[in-house]
Amino acid sequence: MIRFGILGAGNIAHRFAASLAHENGAKLVAVSCRSAEKAASWVRDYDIPADQAYAGEHAHEELLSDLDVDAIYLALPHQLHHQWALAALRAGKAVLCEKPAMLTAQEMAEVADVAREQGILFMEAMKPRFVPIYQQIIDATSEIGQIVRIDATLCNDMLGYTQSKDSYHLHGGPGAGVLLDCGIYCASWLEDFCPGIPQLERICGAFNGDVDTYVDATLEYGGVEARLECAFDRAKPRTATIVGTKGSVRVEELHRPQRAVVTLADGSERVIEAPYEHDDFYGEVHHFCELLRSGATESPIMPLKDSLHCALLLDTIREGFHVTQGTLDALAEQERILRYPERFGAAEALALGNRIATLFHEYDRGITCKITRESDGMQLFAWSNDDKAPRNYDFVEGKRAAARANGHASVWKQLELSVAGHSEELFSTPGQMPVAGAFPIRVQDSDEVVATVVVSGLHEGLDHELVVRALEAELGVSAPALKSIVK
Repeated sequence: MIRFGILGAGNIAHRFAASLAHENGAKLVAVSCRSAEKAASWVRDYDIPADQAYAGEHAHEELLSDLDVDAIYLALPHQLHHQWALAALRAGKAVLCEKPAMLTAQEMAEVADVAREQGILFMEAMKPRFVPIYQQIIDATSEIGQIVRIDATLCNDMLGYTQSKDSYHLHGGPGAGVLLDCGIYCASWLEDFCPGIPQLERICGAFNGDVDTYVDATLEYGGVEARLECAFDRAKPRTATIVGTKGSVRVEELHRPQRAVVTLADGSERVIEAPYEHDDFYGEVHHFCELLRSGATESPIMPLKDSLHCALLLDTIREGFHVTQGTLDALAEQERILRYPERFGAAEALALGNRIATLFHEYDRGITCKITRESDGMQLFAWSNDDKAPRNYDFVEGKRAAARANGHASVWKQLELSVAGHSEELFSTPGQMPVAGAFPIRVQDSDEVVATVVVSGLHEGLDHELVVRALEAELGVSAPALKSIVK
């Protein structure tokens, strides 16, 4: 009989306990939590012996010293995983650790070293890898040729819910943010198919105070282009798409998949469906128990190196949160290169606006676009998608005001303040929106701003990217990309 204890008795611990009940030869015998009241509820609900429901300041230490516990499920907040994983391993307990296993690759490397030294099983509870459909997805990738791109998106509109629950996810400091909570699932899919060391190509995102609530990162990963997108503040289809030279595999609900669609180059499609056995937790629970029964000290499906690589991927993305002088220099270079050769008038404005209205289809939401002649405020081009409201023009004018005030793209001040470490001053000027989307139009050999083109409506940073792409296409030139735009 494998006897489990749970460190941390929050909501996810209840889901684990319910799933463990389906595993023959395994039993929940202990739990540790902060309050005696909560401990008593576990005694009632899960038939745990009262003297093994530990509560109070030293509850976790008491559970780890319990000789009747063989393994623990580590369900404490993210920032406590490192401390208590090490303590559990050193106490001789096997550890099934809720994702993300650790906050950083350095923490994960230390835990991996201790697990190997102690000869004790440690496994990150990356549940998508243990559901029935997982191996079928792996097999299906053999049909799509060489993998060239992977997109993993896990976006949830849960900011209000998280705030109402006073969750540590939004408190700031270690352990908070969407990248650790949702992005780790995306990282696991990327890690599974991408070779080598990740190199960050571009990142845009949003913060609530100092907590990341939206992240959109593009990476180059051993010859494979990878995109990781995650959010607390917006909803999108939660998918992983693996693209090859001969087709693609689209995984639905990537964090708990039961369905995938294989599309081949000839247009043919087939659907893969495989329901859970009991629930989405059971696969990882059963696998972990089988490892213990066999005496294994590492999982072949989620080995220690894979957890280390996932943590390294998040570390790489997190580095992009820090805007450097290089990003500001790249913006200056964009403004130098993206100039019209002789003139910019109504015909050029129409062509540029139409180019933007065509390119926006490659993005996942609608836009408002406006081009204004600055000598007299004349509107040369204006267009919006059907889903836009009049307030979008307020956003447009706020971005235009920021661009006019500093003589640069509207995002200039954001980058400048970020480099200086004064991001709190970003919205200090009424009427200005110093965020991405407005770009000054100049002609060669003149510093006069002839017009301002503004796009609003896309995710953070992508408004600017769309304008730059359109200008590059119209002018037949290329400019350096901005690697990092976060606000």
